[in-house]
Amino acid sequence: MLKCGAEVMPLRLRNHGWVLALLVTLAGCGVEVAVTDDPNDLEHPELPPDGDLPEGADVPLLPPIDDDPDAAVLEGDAAGPESDLGAVIVDVPTEGDVPAVVDVGMPTCVGSASGPSSRWTCAPSRVRQRCISGLVQTEECPNGCVAQASGADDTCAAAPRMCVGSASGQSSLWTCTSTRSARQRCVSGVVQNESCANGCVPQPSGTNDYCASAPPPLPPSSPTTLPTCARRPLLHWGLHPTASDHLRCAGVPAARITQTIGYATASAGTHAPDGRVAGVQYAAATDISTRSLSSADIRTLLSRLANQGFAAWYRWPGHDGWPSSQAPHIHAIYVGAAMKSSLRSQVRSWLDDRNGLVSNTRYGFYSWTSAQQALIRVVFNRYN
Repeated sequence: MLKCGAEVMPLRLRNHGWVLALLVTLAGCGVEVAVTDDPNDLEHPELPPDGDLPEGADVPLLPPIDDDPDAAVLEGDAAGPESDLGAVIVDVPTEGDVPAVVDVGMPTCVGSASGPSSRWTCAPSRVRQRCISGLVQTEECPNGCVAQASGADDTCAAAPRMCVGSASGQSSLWTCTSTRSARQRCVSGVVQNESCANGCVPQPSGTNDYCASAPPPLPPSSPTTLPTCARRPLLHWGLHPTASDHLRCAGVPAARITQTIGYATASAGTHAPDGRVAGVQYAAATDISTRSLSSADIRTLLSRLANQGFAAWYRWPGHDGWPSSQAPHIHAIYVGAAMKSSLRSQVRSWLDDRNGLVSNTRYGFYSWTSAQQALIRVVFNRYN
């Protein structure tokens, strides 16, 4: 920093050549600054006036004018300790060359739940926020925001499942419960439940299941118990003991029984075990061969089976919902013993004059008397 009275060295201004005079104004010195590029106004400090030069004197040269204004050459080192340091380059920009500097700062996402982080972060009022390029991004979470572990985006909660636990799922169609004691449906996200005192009857897909109607009154003098049959087992395994006796009383020999307990995929569990008697498993469902029987013989056998406590259908290929590709036979369910829910559903279908299949359509091959249906209903309700 120059002080008042300091010696002023010649300066070279960019694009101006040598300065002839430079006066420095310091605060309080009252010294004015004058800049000129007229070489005639500056006298070299080491040159005496022209008249004082002796002949043959060694005249020091002025520093050369450099064509490259950006190359600063200092010659002080070569000139010795008493010589000038040489030319000092000073870049003096004009006022118009200096851009205005405005410190606008960087946006910092002030108020964002995530602060400066770019990860989604839960905020109050069911929203989440993050900071991207200094701007706050906000996303609404109608079902609420779920905080995640550190370093992971918080997430918007998924829409809640409607009608959880309803037998109908999300459907508004009435659907029987697994116990067939009620039916349910989903309406506007709310489960509606209706009890079925007499059981629920499944219907084909796309159709409302319905509650079975109240049983008609028993006909006069109608039996309420099964007839007595002597104990003589038809099979050693697979039948409930009393079912075996009543099959024999209905005129079914052991040779016509084609299936009791079974696990065939096509049966969908219909012939799975229903319980045990004296430690031996039994199935309430039995398949009976109709080989060599006429339609009249089959109808007679269906009537006898009802009198002995069996809800039975003739599975006639291509009729009453039974596939034409399947074998003909009689499917009989003994109602005088405990049974699985799928068989209970079939018995209720039989009591409603339907086919006991998934289609649950009206059964047309045979119709039982009201007394026979009343007997099956009473015995069935007694054990199931």
